[in-house]
Amino acid sequence: MILGLRGRRLLVLGLLFATTLGGCASWLTYGDGELRGHVVVVWRRQDKFIYVPDNNDLFSFKPSFMTKRIVPGLMYTDGGSIPRVFWSVPGLSPWAFGPAYIVHDWLFVVHRCHWPAPPEVQAITFQQSAQILAEVGKSLVEAGMIDDNKLEEIVWAIKTKYAEDIWNSPPSGDDCDHPPPINIKSLRATGQGTTVVDFKIPPPRQPMR
Repeated sequence: MILGLRGRRLLVLGLLFATTLGGCASWLTYGDGELRGHVVVVWRRQDKFIYVPDNNDLFSFKPSFMTKRIVPGLMYTDGGSIPRVFWSVPGLSPWAFGPAYIVHDWLFVVHRCHWPAPPEVQAITFQQSAQILAEVGKSLVEAGMIDDNKLEEIVWAIKTKYAEDIWNSPPSGDDCDHPPPINIKSLRATGQGTTVVDFKIPPPRQPMR
C-alpha cells in the first residue's frame, strides 16, 4: 500500500508543492479538534512502515464537526508520501506532521478499501478528510511539536482535484494489504520490527525548575 495509491497520490501532489513553497495566503479555516494517545510506528523492512495501535492508550482524534473519535487501526503507512526531492525543505519531510498523516492515511484506507469503522467515520467525505488533516496539524502546532510549519501548503495540496480523483478511484495493487499482527509489548523481544516513532500526544509536560 505504501508504494501503491498513496505513493502515487503525493507523488503527484509533490509537483504542486513546487508552485506553493514561495508562500501561501492564509485561507484555511482550522477547527479545534481533540488529539490524544500513544503513537507507535515500526520499521518492518525496506520502505515498509507499520502503524501499531496501543490498546492501552489508543491514538485518536475527534474532529471539531464530529461526535465520534477517529481511531486508526493497524496499517501500513509511509507518513506523508512526500517525494524525496522535497525532503530537504524544512517541514516537508515524510514524518514532519506524522500523526496527521497517519489519521489521513487511515481515512483513505477506510474509504477506498471499506475497512471496518464507525458509520460516522465511514461517511467522511474527501473535503472533510482534508479538514481533519488540517485540524490534526493545528493540534500539533499548538502543542509545540512543529518547528517548521508548512501546514497550509500541505493541506492546499491535499485539497486539489488531483487528490480528489485518487480518493474516488478504486484501490489497486497492495493498497489494501493488512500488516501482520504486532503486539507492542513483545515488539522488541520477538524482533517483529524496529520502532522508529514512539511518542504520546500531548507530550508530557516538563517539570518546572
